[in-house]
Amino acid sequence: MRERVASAFRAVARARGGARAFHPRGRWCAGTLTATFDPALPLPEGATEVAVRLSKGAGTPGGLPDVLGMAFRLPGPWDVLLSTSSARVVPRPARTWSSARYGSVTPFRSNGRAVWLAAVPEPGQTRAADLDAMPDALRFGLEVSGPWRPVGTLVVRPSTEAVGPPAFDPVHNLPAGVDLAPAVLARLRDWAYQGSRSGRGALIE
Repeated sequence: MRERVASAFRAVARARGGARAFHPRGRWCAGTLTATFDPALPLPEGATEVAVRLSKGAGTPGGLPDVLGMAFRLPGPWDVLLSTSSARVVPRPARTWSSARYGSVTPFRSNGRAVWLAAVPEPGQTRAADLDAMPDALRFGLEVSGPWRPVGTLVVRPSTEAVGPPAFDPVHNLPAGVDLAPAVLARLRDWAYQGSRSGRGALIE
């Protein structure tokens, strides 16, 4: 099973010319994440500068709708991958960067509980999801589930200097005491990421 999954994603990455199997088109941005303490997830308190990759899941051109992605690395390292979704677990195509909430899709398991993380766009931001025509800033409120409550903010700004890691690993780059759930889906994601990285020759940092 492991090799079949990895091979499939390796083939997709190669067919895309060495791009990611999913979210092949993306743009690196500068971000400022500001969080408060919450026992659900160990987000770094205060302001943290992060490189953010905004992306389109299927790689649609221009401002065409797509499942939009947002990825960033926190100290630790902790790789956080979010995508536009509804009902926590259902990917949702969006036409603008601010027309849908970005969720972790699968939960984190922390302190024996399943916890979802979401980035909720502030109202009034209507720029089309075009990677080549980014707004000056995108502002999000960060929330965790159980029940949903605010834990911070994330401001994303386009930048020609922001550069992130060659590959994210949300399965292994996690803070102590936090895992992805369920375990079987985490294994499938791990194999898929391995295949995609192999297909495009990317390394993990």
